[in-house]
Amino acid sequence: MAYMTLDFYSKELKMSTLLSVLVPDSVRIGGKPLSERKCLYLLHGLSDDSTAAVRLSRVELFARDADVVVVMPSAGRSMYCDSVLGQNYFKHIADEIPEYLHLILGLSRKREDNYIAGISMGGMGAARIAFTYPERYAAVGLFSGLLDVKMMLPFVTDEMRDEFPFLIAAQDDIETTPLNPINLPDENRHAGLEIIVRCGQQDDLYPMSLAFYNKIKGLGLHATGVFEPGGHEWRVWDGYIEDFIMKMANDEKGAAAAGSDDSRGSGDAGG
Repeated sequence: MAYMTLDFYSKELKMSTLLSVLVPDSVRIGGKPLSERKCLYLLHGLSDDSTAAVRLSRVELFARDADVVVVMPSAGRSMYCDSVLGQNYFKHIADEIPEYLHLILGLSRKREDNYIAGISMGGMGAARIAFTYPERYAAVGLFSGLLDVKMMLPFVTDEMRDEFPFLIAAQDDIETTPLNPINLPDENRHAGLEIIVRCGQQDDLYPMSLAFYNKIKGLGLHATGVFEPGGHEWRVWDGYIEDFIMKMANDEKGAAAAGSDDSRGSGDAGG
């Protein structure tokens, strides 16, 4: 795979920012442009950056085996929210980056080609983006995600109030605010979105993941929950990333097979 780091000026952040991207190298490109490949937007956690998955997981090997593109933005400690010291991280990742990469790399904007997943804080970001724009993503992966802000309110310290005022302000309408991912799922609007929730049973965020999964299952949405032994750490998330990328590859094979069947069917009908 080719590993690209883009340092570009973001209008939403009002500063230069780093973006890590994995794409096929010259040996593996095979004449297939990026516009025809599936793409995963992989969002990092609170203490990481856009390079974390490349350094701490085997994401490059997984992307190579599945022949997909992986985009890893930088979001600091923003909780993927807008209006963080004048910077709009939600708009930056949900809108600005996909459009920019479509223009400079030709990445597809088709729903069936785009997937999003996030780890910890990134799970919160991936949930909010996918459930706000379900028409843009085939599936969302929520790994050890911060999926119910209400559960963390009893443990908020003065230091956290100072660092995350944009989230703490949401406590006045915690049952309805769109800043809290668990408020977003809708049985009609999200019927076509595949949702995968995974978390280790020894992870402090396990209760949030379980509550979120139970809600979306209760709504009858297309949801898969996997809760196995494990903590809040990269050895666990490495497997989650592998399974999600392999799922993308299987979706590609399934679509190709369906297209082949349709073609044969059309030929038989016309013969």
